[in-house]
Amino acid sequence: MSEELLALLALTQIEGLGGKQLRRLRRSWGSLAAFWESPPPPVPPKLKPYLGQRLQLRHQAEEIQARCEKLQVRILPFWDVAFPPLLEEIAQPPAVLYQRGNLPLYGRPFVAVVGTRKPSPYGLKATAHFVEALVEAGVVIVSGLAYGIDAHAHRVTLQHGGQTVAVLAHGLDRIYPTAHRRLADEILATGAWLSEYPPGTELHPLQFPFRNRIIAGLAQVTLLIESREKGGALFTARAAFEANRPVFAVPGDIFAATSAGTHRLIVEQVAQLAYSPAQILTELSVQADRLPLPVASPRQPEGATASAIYALLAEGMRHIDEVAAKLRLSAEEVMQQVILLEIEGWIQQRPGGYLMRASPPDAIS
Repeated sequence: MSEELLALLALTQIEGLGGKQLRRLRRSWGSLAAFWESPPPPVPPKLKPYLGQRLQLRHQAEEIQARCEKLQVRILPFWDVAFPPLLEEIAQPPAVLYQRGNLPLYGRPFVAVVGTRKPSPYGLKATAHFVEALVEAGVVIVSGLAYGIDAHAHRVTLQHGGQTVAVLAHGLDRIYPTAHRRLADEILATGAWLSEYPPGTELHPLQFPFRNRIIAGLAQVTLLIESREKGGALFTARAAFEANRPVFAVPGDIFAATSAGTHRLIVEQVAQLAYSPAQILTELSVQADRLPLPVASPRQPEGATASAIYALLAEGMRHIDEVAAKLRLSAEEVMQQVILLEIEGWIQQRPGGYLMRASPPDAIS
């Protein structure tokens, strides 16, 4: 792991130090790795009490990195070319994301589908109606794996051969609710799990609102199916609105408590009334001009063999013998390429003959 990424992981362990502040620090210092210097560059008053704890913070960062390697969790710092660019536009962008699964977080339209944990039959039917059409159009569905509308949106997506992202409010070494473990595994096969919390982070109720802003921030459009007067789905919708993203809400029975929140957002003009999937698809085409999809793929190493090795490591750390066997190359051929890739900054060698990706060499400015 680079010193830059290690410093980021260490700094994210400091309570109250958010993504925007870390971005400012990196611009000011030129590199977050300057945090390890003695003496370090001028630090904000908030950081001064932690200068004497740098060794402890470094150990915590190394533990996070080790857990990620073990679980095949990809670490996406905010400067990584694979970091979702739309998240840079939200009020509180995360400094780092942890990802399981190989679904790229760029290049296709994303729609957040959220709602109550206790939906009516009408709400479930409406969810299927919208999600089926969106999946057929190639849209990636984003939700939170919660009971009710969230889980139904994930399931309908998978049933129709689509891809979906589950944004979680805890580390990626666990699943909540535990009843959705099988669903989560099915999502992982073609989609992704995402969290701003490192593996080992337990669930806390206060983390749900922070999770919801990421659901909204990943998507060009947010669709609210059913919601009571209070609930996490309303927070997601308002977070999308504050990020200047279109919000749609499905109207419901005026006598049903599960529609009170959606109706309120429509009345307050936070959300547009959603009556057809065609509205969402039309809005996505309109948003393409304002929020262009970052369709360009991240840079790749030059040369077929080097690119093949780098692509293989996208799935996580691998032993050099495994790389050679999968690519049907000799260990000597692989080692020659590994040396060049490491010099250029594409990969890192780990003890015991293991290889893993590094941040692309143009990722740190």
